[in-house]
Amino acid sequence: MSIKIITAHPIFNENAVVMSQKYKWELEKDFDPKPNDLYIVFGAHEISHQLLDAQYRNKSSFGYIILNSEQTNSQFFKNKYYLKLMKTNVVCDYNAITPEWLRTNHDIRVFSYFYFEFMKFNVETKREYDVVFVGSENEKRSSIYKQLKEKYPDLNIYFDLEWKHQSPEKLTDLLHKAKVVLNMPYYTDNALETHRINKALSCDCQVISLRSCDEDANKFYDDYITFTDDIVSQVGKELEPKKNYEDLVKALSQKINPHFLFVIDQVHKKLISLSSTNGTPTEAVQEPTTTDSDISSNAETQVSMGDKV
Repeated sequence: MSIKIITAHPIFNENAVVMSQKYKWELEKDFDPKPNDLYIVFGAHEISHQLLDAQYRNKSSFGYIILNSEQTNSQFFKNKYYLKLMKTNVVCDYNAITPEWLRTNHDIRVFSYFYFEFMKFNVETKREYDVVFVGSENEKRSSIYKQLKEKYPDLNIYFDLEWKHQSPEKLTDLLHKAKVVLNMPYYTDNALETHRINKALSCDCQVISLRSCDEDANKFYDDYITFTDDIVSQVGKELEPKKNYEDLVKALSQKINPHFLFVIDQVHKKLISLSSTNGTPTEAVQEPTTTDSDISSNAETQVSMGDKV
């Protein structure tokens, strides 16, 4: 009857390790669910069918906390297994835009927020790259790269638009060589992409970001990063000093952790109490939803396109 963490994508490995170390929750590498255990899941959208299948085969004898990292325009919200997983388990989100959209469009309740925390290394390295961006390619990002190279021929500008630095180790090594990291959303009408921002700040990079649709998040992060409406012009300007990563983590912890940890504690206690009443974890936290007859170990996994970041 313990709390465990699992991650379904390498991009969240570092976040999972930090959370495990911080709260003394076990980081489970080989998912082997035990009755009444509570699993906090990073990247659940990647393995939603498998997660549902495990609960189906074990008669929902354990529970999940789904840490949703997908934005409203993610293709994963067309995946019926991911929607079902969120409807029958407790969901937390990293932004304030997606929860209202999930409630309105899919009748999914988000119970609390979480934030992406990374390891902080004090590394003395040569900052050989003046500007760095890592993310999926689209026309807007490719255009900005071309404009930057043309306008600032003397700057060392590096764009990885093929996710060559997807692993935490490779990304950390790259960012420790970067002076400035850009944050440019893949989609319009986006939440602030704090996974990219927090990681860059943890590596002592300055961050230039386009504004998001979440004005509260923009206001909060204004103390830590430089917002602009014109990336190309902003790169040529001197950046004002901002608060550091340690300040950010402290502020986020005070803002988010009390309620997040309260939710974790309440769900875990309910799981333990239900062990003697033949109840299910989902009954403890949400209204029961209709059951899909095709969620079983023999059901074919429906794979959808991944979200772009």
